[in-house]
Amino acid sequence: MKVLITGAASGIGYLTALTLAQIGYDVYLTCHTNKEVLNTKEKVLDYKNISVLKVDITKEEDVKKVLSLDVDVLISNAAKAVGGSIIELDENKIKDNFEVNVFSNFSLIKRVLRQMIEKDKGRIVVMSSIAATIPIPFGGVYSATKASVSNMVKSLQKELFLLGTNVKVVLVEPGLYHTGFNQVLFDSKYNDGKYFKDIQDDLYDLEHSFLRLFEAKKLDSIVTYIVRAVLDEKPKSTYHAPMIQSVLARVYNVFRS
Repeated sequence: MKVLITGAASGIGYLTALTLAQIGYDVYLTCHTNKEVLNTKEKVLDYKNISVLKVDITKEEDVKKVLSLDVDVLISNAAKAVGGSIIELDENKIKDNFEVNVFSNFSLIKRVLRQMIEKDKGRIVVMSSIAATIPIPFGGVYSATKASVSNMVKSLQKELFLLGTNVKVVLVEPGLYHTGFNQVLFDSKYNDGKYFKDIQDDLYDLEHSFLRLFEAKKLDSIVTYIVRAVLDEKPKSTYHAPMIQSVLARVYNVFRS
């Protein structure tokens, strides 16, 4: 069985690649840049069933490379964090975040999905975020991209049910994990904007205190669910972790005004 994981140079994607390789899958671990490819190859030398590839999902030549592999499982994990106030954020950055997280992501998913439907087998695991259900101040654009991802997957699941295919698409919505991604999201808003300049030091302290308090330090809980999404004969439509964050998110959505 061949598994391809996009955006797997580090964090959740990387640990998932190692876990699936240990189980016995042939894993294509993809990185965004050539530098990441070289660094990652050094780290996985002991894994003979891991191939490290350079894949930028916004580049057609890289997408064609993925399609030629004819994989059994796609874990769509590539994403970009863009933080900043909606008042001040450059429109090109907004468009770029949607291009990576939504448009290019689903272009790849659609094309792999068509291959799988022709074979009447295969599985796609799509990584979204708890940010899809809880909008983040100064992370509204990122939250919007993930809300788009989650809703498109939920619609796609219903369409596949009507089609009667054996191909399954599973949604995974991780909470806050200590991978460095959240820090990039929050810190990328500190630029030359004028509207929040007077309180940016207080915001920085508040956000990083929040992350220290709530980020899960170990990735095992979410990787376990991703592996279940790949292996289980009848996977759930959606997986959430860590549990406490998932519960708090549901409570928030019940009581928000």
